[in-house]
Amino acid sequence: MKVINLRLHYPHCQQDKLVEVSEEVFDVLCQSVREMRNYERRKRYHRAFYSLDAFDWTENYALEHSPSPEQLVMLAEERAERDRLVAALREALAYATPTQARRLCAYYLGGLTQQQIADRERVHNSNVCLSIRRGLCNLRRYYTDHPQGK
Repeated sequence: MKVINLRLHYPHCQQDKLVEVSEEVFDVLCQSVREMRNYERRKRYHRAFYSLDAFDWTENYALEHSPSPEQLVMLAEERAERDRLVAALREALAYATPTQARRLCAYYLGGLTQQQIADRERVHNSNVCLSIRRGLCNLRRYYTDHPQGK
């Protein structure tokens, strides 16, 4: 029989607790400690020298800890604010014509140029430019009539 200290193997134990265990259990505990140390050593070695995705989102995602309760609350508030702004934008785009709304979304949210929009819709570039300007005027008119987007 071997004697082990449970505090060394279980982090929630605050005090030393010496327990007698059989040889098989002792061997399994020693083997698990060795495997964890080897894993940490390999992880550190490969991350330092051979990681092709160093500072990439996959590695950071695997290594980061779960967010704190404060961060979860902040994320929920940001998501609620974003949803409110998206709803206000949809409501404002309802005051523009469907063509103007489609072109405004493609230009400002989709990141397309006016020429790309014109090529996609098979119209002249000046028509797209005029449509975007008039759509912005409609949005401006909407926001002057509804200051909070309500």
